Amino acid sequence: MRLAKLIKFMCLMTVLALIYIHIQMQITDFAYQGIKKDGRIKELIEENGNITYAVSTLKSANYLGLKMFNENSDMQYIDQDNIEQISTSEELDDVKIAVKKAGFNKVPDQLLSLLSFGSQAEAKQR
Repeated sequence: MRLAKLIKFMCLMTVLALIYIHIQMQITDFAYQGIKKDGRIKELIEENGNITYAVSTLKSANYLGLKMFNENSDMQYIDQDNIEQISTSEELDDVKIAVKKAGFNKVPDQLLSLLSFGSQAEAKQR
């Protein structure tokens, strides 16, 4: 009887030890997977930085100017002769003057004045 209990106890301890070892192996495996993912993330960040630098170099004015001159392209730098000056019409100026004289931009919002609970604070001289 005593031997049967000992064998059952030993089998139970063996199963528990195997479960513990399996869990420890999974923990180690997950740690290695995390390290691999961190390494991959660092590689991708480095690659992103290199690509961002390459794109900013290709978009730079210096690169575009050199490429324009080296390839004899049809692109040109802008001249003062190519700039058009646009003046506002007199009607718009007249409307702006009329709005300023009428004071439409200084009219307080009457709805907010109805909803206010107290009077407006004013500074007094001594």
